[in-house]
Amino acid sequence: MPKLFTAKLEELFFDPKNPRLIGDFGDDQNKMFRYLITDIGVEDLIESLSTSGLFEADPIIVKERTAGGYYVIEGNRRLAALKLLTGNLPEDGQPNPTMPTVPSELADSFKKIKVQSEWPQDKLQAYLGYKHVTASREWSPEAKAKFVFEHAGGDFSTDNLRKFARSLGTKFPTLKRWLVAYLTLRQAERKEVFDSDTAPAKGYFGTFYTLLGGQQAQKFLNLKDDPINQNPIPEDHIKELGDFIKWTIGTRENPGVVNSRQQKQFEQVLSSSKALKHFRVKGDLAASLLYTEYNAEEIASKFREAAYSIEDCLTKLFDVRENDTVKESFSELEGAYKKAKINMKSENKLDE
Repeated sequence: MPKLFTAKLEELFFDPKNPRLIGDFGDDQNKMFRYLITDIGVEDLIESLSTSGLFEADPIIVKERTAGGYYVIEGNRRLAALKLLTGNLPEDGQPNPTMPTVPSELADSFKKIKVQSEWPQDKLQAYLGYKHVTASREWSPEAKAKFVFEHAGGDFSTDNLRKFARSLGTKFPTLKRWLVAYLTLRQAERKEVFDSDTAPAKGYFGTFYTLLGGQQAQKFLNLKDDPINQNPIPEDHIKELGDFIKWTIGTRENPGVVNSRQQKQFEQVLSSSKALKHFRVKGDLAASLLYTEYNAEEIASKFREAAYSIEDCLTKLFDVRENDTVKESFSELEGAYKKAKINMKSENKLDE
């Protein structure tokens, strides 16, 4: 059974393993505090707590901290809001939310908090999954992947991941993609081809996991995801992993050059050695596409559409052949046809 006791507010610490905390925070409490305020947001809790106080049926769950005090496993946003409401601010000089006036009796109740500890692991995992599904601020895909990584105990089997998917309200194939992307970035950090501290502040994980899911992307990286392991990319493809991250994530100073909406084009470039060679040097996706067959189907479709449109006009053309507008448009058609004919006969002059 969980242990229920009262802890002082100053004894409670943000949990570095909180899935919502995206990045390497170490045990930097100030940095985690700021992230919860600015990147995740606590305004809704500030308003609720300042009016009604803590709802004890929604437990704050903790575990002992080696250096003293307790890490908050569940309730980090509430801890951030409580700190703000009691005048504890991040020591970084950045702006903070405006604090409402809190009745003195309610403010005093925030100084000592009822918490719970010693939850059985299976019940804790199920409860945290439930909290995700019912949370007012939905977890990001990276947070869900981090949650699975922290609680799966290294068991990334299909059966175990299906259990996590159900508890998180997510489909298994989607959760698998997120987890593989998360493990790939962890591997990249260990191999020093990615640094989360220099990555763009927000949104890069969504782009990364989307592009990583492409067939040509996985072939380019020789990605292994069956069975899932902590090193999805073979050692002999770490350089390719560094390139892939440079193109899809980049850094704050040099952002990535491919976004998730360009996946189809990116896949075409990765499938062509000639286009990929150009892309490695220039980093220009649109220009690299010229070295592929990407536009062939689209152009063929437009040619057929134009041919069918002309065929539709033939039965009516004789009656309007002397019309000035018709003559002008026919001249434009002849000009376009001549240009197309020249291009069809010309050799490809693109440099190798």
